[in-house]
Amino acid sequence: MGRFLVVVWAAGGNVVPAAGLSRALAARGHEVRVLGPPVLARRFEAAGGTFRPFERAREPGSMEVEVFDDNLLGWTRYVSGSRLADDVTAELGRSATDVVIVDAFLSAGLAAAERAGVPSAALVHVRYRPSVEGPLATQWDPTRPFVEATRRHLGLAPLDEDRPLMASLWRRSALVLVCVPEQFDGPVADPSANARYVGPIFEDLPREAPAPDGRLVLVSFSSTNMRQGPTLQRVLEALGTVDAEVLCTLGGVPVEGLRPPANAVIRDWVPHNEVLPRASAVVTHAGLSTVMGALANGVPLVCLPMGRDQPENAARVAELGVGLDLSCDSSVEAIRAATCDVLDGPGYRREAQRMKDVIAGYGNGNTAVTELEALL
Repeated sequence: MGRFLVVVWAAGGNVVPAAGLSRALAARGHEVRVLGPPVLARRFEAAGGTFRPFERAREPGSMEVEVFDDNLLGWTRYVSGSRLADDVTAELGRSATDVVIVDAFLSAGLAAAERAGVPSAALVHVRYRPSVEGPLATQWDPTRPFVEATRRHLGLAPLDEDRPLMASLWRRSALVLVCVPEQFDGPVADPSANARYVGPIFEDLPREAPAPDGRLVLVSFSSTNMRQGPTLQRVLEALGTVDAEVLCTLGGVPVEGLRPPANAVIRDWVPHNEVLPRASAVVTHAGLSTVMGALANGVPLVCLPMGRDQPENAARVAELGVGLDLSCDSSVEAIRAATCDVLDGPGYRREAQRMKDVIAGYGNGNTAVTELEALL
């Protein structure tokens, strides 16, 4: 059996595939150690891993409370800095490791694995295509000085400057595990030879749910703070006159002052696998974890992207006919009309059901585990 080290950070939807993959590896009989911020300990221990907290690296804040984009410098130093690299280096020195699985945006973790000569797998929890080509691919390039400083700290050669930063970084790993269906991502002009589409990986399998008495609309925005309160309120107002039960989950983010209509219930946190099997539609910010969860259950979407990779995800949802793409500033009337279209238009559910079958074919982590076992 293999000895795997998973390196992760608490950035919202990125935790889901890391925890799901940890569970899948442990179920196959492999040793799984997890290195990350202390807040994730219980979650990964429940997934079957032995958790060890970072000792040197310290998160600059809490994404549930603070807005990531307000402290880009602090978070950049955290994910690409020498302290995180030294934590990974120390862990690799402490216990024998066959493969290091690193969140694809933790450049310091990937560099530490490279320095130690241990094969690494970059776990990509966003769409691969926009991350390596096109305008979105260059969004991380301003962080290159921090990445290179840590590489110098470890005695590593500079990255290839002819490619976007992440594309250059990921090409140095033994594997790039892309946690979306290839059909959802779209064709890549210059894919790396080490890239593998392994499909979405969820923490828990969908649970059996009783057939609903009526229609259920799940409203789910980010599990990090993106100042989503005004948009959420307009969504709730829009759904107040829709013939459906509405469940709004806040993902642990404190959102004050929401006024739900009579047909809506607001919950701080509800596992999506308990709700999605009986949902008729999802209204969301289009974070990839939520999009994949909906499509894994054959549920169409109404997307109101708020930033980061969400506009690209929402555009792809619309292109594939599995939902609609709206501005996050859309009016109450526009949100209501889009939701009714998705609920009443059979084409959206039909295409979402097709994507459900595609996602099921990846086996919720089984494809990824098989790829990782090939490195042993």
